[in-house]
Amino acid sequence: MGWHMRRVHACFAIAGVILLLTSPLKTQTTQSNATTFASSTELVLVPTVVSDKSGIHIPGLQKDEFALRQDGKSHPIAVFEEVKTNAARLHRSEGQNGTFSNFESGSSDIHRLNIIVLDFVNTPFPDQANARNELLKFLSEVAESGEPMCLLALTRGGLSLLHDFTDDPKLLAAGLRQVKATTAPLIHESTVDPGHPPPSDALGAMLTKMIRGQLQTEAQLASMEGKETASITVQALQQIAKAFRGLPGRKALIWASSGFPFSLSPPSALMCEPACPVHQRDEMQSAYDNLWRMMNDAQIAIYTVDLRSAASGTSAAGEDTFTHPYDVGDPQFDTAAQAQWKARDTSSTLQLFAENTGGKAFLGGNNLVQTFRQAIQDDSSYYMLGYYVSRTSTKPGWHQISVTISKKGAHARYRNGFFLSRDTSTTSARQDVRLALTSPLDFVGVSVSVTWSGREAGKSAGKTRMQFDLVMPPNFASVDESDQNHMVVDIAAVARNVNGDVVAELAQRIETHLKSDGLEQIQHSGMTYRNGLQLPPGEYTVRFVVRDSLGNRVGSVAAPIKVALIPSG
Repeated sequence: MGWHMRRVHACFAIAGVILLLTSPLKTQTTQSNATTFASSTELVLVPTVVSDKSGIHIPGLQKDEFALRQDGKSHPIAVFEEVKTNAARLHRSEGQNGTFSNFESGSSDIHRLNIIVLDFVNTPFPDQANARNELLKFLSEVAESGEPMCLLALTRGGLSLLHDFTDDPKLLAAGLRQVKATTAPLIHESTVDPGHPPPSDALGAMLTKMIRGQLQTEAQLASMEGKETASITVQALQQIAKAFRGLPGRKALIWASSGFPFSLSPPSALMCEPACPVHQRDEMQSAYDNLWRMMNDAQIAIYTVDLRSAASGTSAAGEDTFTHPYDVGDPQFDTAAQAQWKARDTSSTLQLFAENTGGKAFLGGNNLVQTFRQAIQDDSSYYMLGYYVSRTSTKPGWHQISVTISKKGAHARYRNGFFLSRDTSTTSARQDVRLALTSPLDFVGVSVSVTWSGREAGKSAGKTRMQFDLVMPPNFASVDESDQNHMVVDIAAVARNVNGDVVAELAQRIETHLKSDGLEQIQHSGMTYRNGLQLPPGEYTVRFVVRDSLGNRVGSVAAPIKVALIPSG
């Protein structure tokens, strides 16, 4: 997208844009929304599932039975609570009294939320049909659970919301049936037969060399497609992490997928002569690390459901693949070794995504019911631990976390680290805002509501300026009091027509050092951002985004608008 961000050093009325300090807005108040930095410290929250050898939650543990370490060093536990969640469905304001919001007004409960993602990008056709059937069976089996669930699909076009949170699985089943049966995975099937004659004579050697070249081309294509599928998958999971970060408590993401090789290219391919132009593990490692950081920040645990079946050929680990004795150990012709590597490396992806977020991997069978019950059990009761880190003495970057329990027989599952960063660069802002503007989900890291508040003739012929009020509640933004009450807020909006085309957009950065009265008003009254969009007659959906740059949190909400031309004169 071609938008750029204009920087505004805030006063509260700027060239047609009005920033109003508003009266307090009633909204949820949670640990994750305590956003003002009173000093150079940060609270790190660690949801911890504690169970016995049977997997049953152990209640009634005390703070002194836990020990928390960061990078191997002990930290005192500043926040301790045994959390008991409820199964109430999440409600959002969708136009009541002309206001659209991304939060549930007046609620401070910790909901039990199950986010189900059906991954068509990484799942071959034989597994897709089975996955649909298993998911429909699963929905019928949990129909009486009363648990709130939302259903998303990941296709080559990106993430799509099949149905928002509901406690009626029939609605999710109806949404699933609407997904096109022709959803094609981005998986390259080899077309070159790796078989070749024994290179015992000149003709055999020539044919072998020709097939090697063809296999090298296949390896390059498969590696490029592997990187593309991994990138699409990671971006979709990032959208989910950003979208649900503002909701309190631990959330479960059930990722039903055949997975993809973590390393994208087999180690053997790196040894072929001449060297194959393939992707190595470190090319995507930073993207994986960043995704795990975002999931941990959002307190989302990933539960991976292995959809691989013998029919797809991905779970056989090479047992049924024949390799000639003279090809054993050859990096291009040892197909059995390649199949074994792919199966193991794909399993490691599903395991790592689960383990690095405090979830659990279910391999060797697509048991959605078992996964769902495990996720519900983990999220029904758990312990929330928290500790403070110094922003001045702690290095930026990834830090390992470990939790131990003195009670005999107790097993702990938790996020294994956190990432310390305060990126206020415009590049980072553009990436976050673009992610929110293109996502089908409302991001709730910042509570925000919008109302269409007026209209007037536009500056261009045939257009109307539609005015909006974007309301942020008290403490919506992080303020660094150690840096003269520094506050950085990015705001953007994009209007799309019924075809999804962008017809109007705006972006603005509000950066200021608040005076004491301004700080008090932001903390206790919030702020209203008033502006307008120039739109021709028609029907549009406008997505608004607010990013708290110091707190690295994003809120977004979509509001429909129907525009009629204002008669001239």
